[in-house]
Amino acid sequence: MLRINPLVRKRLADPSLQGTLRRLADAERSVRDAARRCSDELHEAIGKARGTPTERQLLALRRAIRHDRRPGHSGPAPTPAVARWEEARQLRSSLCDEVTRLYARAADRERETLAELLCDEDLARSLALTAPEVYQQSRRYLAGLTAAAPLSAGARKSERGLIQYVTRAMVRTSPLARFTAVGIAVPDPAGISPEDPRCTAARPFAGLDRVMLAYVLGGLNPPSEARLSDAWLGLSPTSVLDPDHSRLYFLRPVDTGFQRFAVPVNGTVRALVDATAMGPRPVPSVVEHVTAQAACSPEEAARTIIGAVRQGILCTYNEPEDGAADVSRMLDRPDTAANPFLEDVRARLAQLTAATAGERGAGLDALHTDVEKICRIARRPARITVTEDYVLPPARVAVHAWQQPLQDLGPAVELLSVFDWLHDIRVLATAAFVERFGAGASVPLATHADGLVQEVSRRAAVLGEVVGGGDPTALTALTPGDHSLERLHSLRRRIVGTTQQRLTQAAHGGCHEVLMSGAECLELTEELPERLRRDPLSYGVLVQSTGDGRLVLNDGLPGHGMLYARFLEADRRLGGDAVTRLGERLTERYGWDGSRVVEDLGLHRLNVNAHPRILPHGLRPDDWYALRLIHDEDADQLRVQDADGQDLRILPLGTGHPGLFPPPLSLASCLATGGRLNNDLLDGWHRSLPWDGRTTRRTPRISVGAVVIARRRWYGGIELAAALGSSTPHTRLQALTQWRGRHQVPEEVVIKTTFEQPPPRTLDPSHVLPRRHRSKPQYVDLTSALCTRVLPRMLDRRDTDAAAVHYLEEGLPGIEEGTHAYEWAVEIGRRPGGLFRYEGAFGHGERSVRT
Repeated sequence: MLRINPLVRKRLADPSLQGTLRRLADAERSVRDAARRCSDELHEAIGKARGTPTERQLLALRRAIRHDRRPGHSGPAPTPAVARWEEARQLRSSLCDEVTRLYARAADRERETLAELLCDEDLARSLALTAPEVYQQSRRYLAGLTAAAPLSAGARKSERGLIQYVTRAMVRTSPLARFTAVGIAVPDPAGISPEDPRCTAARPFAGLDRVMLAYVLGGLNPPSEARLSDAWLGLSPTSVLDPDHSRLYFLRPVDTGFQRFAVPVNGTVRALVDATAMGPRPVPSVVEHVTAQAACSPEEAARTIIGAVRQGILCTYNEPEDGAADVSRMLDRPDTAANPFLEDVRARLAQLTAATAGERGAGLDALHTDVEKICRIARRPARITVTEDYVLPPARVAVHAWQQPLQDLGPAVELLSVFDWLHDIRVLATAAFVERFGAGASVPLATHADGLVQEVSRRAAVLGEVVGGGDPTALTALTPGDHSLERLHSLRRRIVGTTQQRLTQAAHGGCHEVLMSGAECLELTEELPERLRRDPLSYGVLVQSTGDGRLVLNDGLPGHGMLYARFLEADRRLGGDAVTRLGERLTERYGWDGSRVVEDLGLHRLNVNAHPRILPHGLRPDDWYALRLIHDEDADQLRVQDADGQDLRILPLGTGHPGLFPPPLSLASCLATGGRLNNDLLDGWHRSLPWDGRTTRRTPRISVGAVVIARRRWYGGIELAAALGSSTPHTRLQALTQWRGRHQVPEEVVIKTTFEQPPPRTLDPSHVLPRRHRSKPQYVDLTSALCTRVLPRMLDRRDTDAAAVHYLEEGLPGIEEGTHAYEWAVEIGRRPGGLFRYEGAFGHGERSVRT
């Protein structure tokens, strides 16, 4: 999958100021180098002047040079190094004066560049849809720049947000509106080069949040109590379970509208919640479930359900949930009073994609007004989000130019996959199941999934404490008898120890990079327990080209289509066959042992899970209540079986986070799929070493062959904070440049945040959702007058958790003017018992070997 931003990039930094800053950084390095030489020469001179008045002067001079201060007396330099230091210091001072002189004009020229970028139509359309307040700010900002009067304080204040949005579109690729276009490609020797992806004309696809839309539509012609059996029942998407699932918050209809109420989740309420946990179900199914779980008669269950609908605990739907439903078809309701407004919504959605950025505001306001009228008619309060995907035509890509880095991605993924937290979850789930039900047991999945998920999450949290405390023997009580988890953590410690030793050696030697070979990675990981290598696995690996024959690995997510499933319908409309290709690939890969490969068809309150049907076999909510969870004693692992005893591999193919799935799907999917490629190697190295928090710490990058798996970092501490604390923007820019010169920090960096203690990796959504979402990466050009002016405010808005640690990471690759930010998602998979590798065709009659 190609992710490419339509915005043509242009660095904000003013060239004239940038040139001066580069010379200033060089001058700072010259001052520091000369100071180090002065120390040696003055040490020798002081020894020769021992006991004379000159000794005191030389000592004071050496102290002044060490603290980068002007000497207290003038006179000829006592050594050649001191003369060079004075010359370098004078040059640095003159360059600082030049920065002061150039700053104001340079900032104005950068504002013109910012205005030019804000005028990009795709960027403006995206802002109008996803951040209308920022879009209006951008219009006021542009008007202020063209006015005769100086730019207002309000407009200058808005620069922080505008710069963040613009730099995001120049650096980060994330499918949201028209910030990023998405295309699905297949390998072909005659295709385009991955080094030169084409930002061809993408097609916009507008839609609505299907979850909220189905909820509202279900209220337009609600069934009477007498005909309730013809409806589907589910929890309202406006209801919320608290984190421990002990209380349910919901909207109850009252005479004046709606009020939020809460009920304990026990007794019949527990039965109602469990009955609809997987999504809306036919009323007879819910009656049957409540009858069995609450030990009551069908008539009592029906009365309970009717009361729950009246109170708002449950709501009715006119049809089953369908993540593949066409929004236009969903809006076709000629038999309802809301039909005129539904027709307006359908027409306005079609017009939205063609509307200019300036026209979008009025169009969206009119659309939201229609939606509000529909909600009032349905008597269901909801906020239905308007969505837009920007999809490229299907493409073919010739990957032979990337043959070496793609081959190196295999060992890189092999190394990082050792740290996939779902390995732990699978082993813990097996141990918890056997302890609770016994070896070889078979239990209803839906009945026991919630309890098992809670127990696995508890064990995972304990596991985190045990590992953090350094007592591996404590793992025995949490794991199966084969000690596979102990061996996994021993392997992790060995990998961490090896990389940390290499990092320490490189840092002490002044090296910028730790280079590992693919063979070394395979050797490090060869002791991965067999049970963790037994099944097939794949990751969707996000990579960027550095322009010198290498790739940077940005992230790795479950690789069975979750990164691009929501774009498959658009791909099909544009003539692509990705749906068929993916279905065949998943069936072949995950059905290797005769298991039936099935997809979950639910949305689970997440519109991003909407996608066309991919596999021949799918699970509706009713189907889940017939599944069983069994323990295979021979393999000592859990399996899911249907009512006929057929083994199933259940794949969630939407793009929602697996940790947000209901317990049955969360548990079933973790048995078959991978998680995230967690890369904490640099974080762990930083945490393992004492740091005073004052002086800047540099970390080398880590590469596996031609693949960078961790970029260089700088933990600035108090030293960086002092530079940022300069009183005026131009002195701040000077101080930052001098700090960069001292520590060889590149001009382009990304601000990131880590934590002193990582959260426990469990199946609990509050743990699964990474804290880093509160502190998204932020690109900064440290030679830009505007970027450095707003930098303190950017940092103030980041995570203020006491455990948060901010650092700067090299902007690799950097912004190349006239290009587009792009990223490829590449599938790296392994066969049962095999090694991870890229399995596509390289071209020239050569194909990578499959194991």
